[in-house]
Amino acid sequence: MSTQQPNSACLVSVDPSTADILRRQTLIILEANHYYFEEILEFGPEAQHALSVIYRDAFAVLDAIGWRRGKEPACTVDVPFTAGFAEQLRQRRYDLGHTNIDRVAQETWDRDLVDRDREAAITLEQLLARVQVT
Repeated sequence: MSTQQPNSACLVSVDPSTADILRRQTLIILEANHYYFEEILEFGPEAQHALSVIYRDAFAVLDAIGWRRGKEPACTVDVPFTAGFAEQLRQRRYDLGHTNIDRVAQETWDRDLVDRDREAAITLEQLLARVQVT
């Protein structure tokens, strides 16, 4: 869990296919941090706040792009990126690369999963290159 970050955000326009990948990866970030809530009463106020920021930032992204793709997705949508959320995406990008290495090393592996994660990693890399937060 990252420490408290300033909440200033920059807006980045994303197309529908990027929004789809961003939506899935954002939900994975939320899922990956859920276990911290099991002992949230044991945390001090600063740690509780740091956890809340991860969720607030992710919910802001999901609210901007939509929790699921609409029937007629917008051409582009402006998505708020904070420094903390960008760091969470960088970690997801790193995890995606290592997950694919592990999958390909297995005797049997699912090409579709590897391709999906490779596309997500490339998209996150391109997206993060456009994010300028301080």
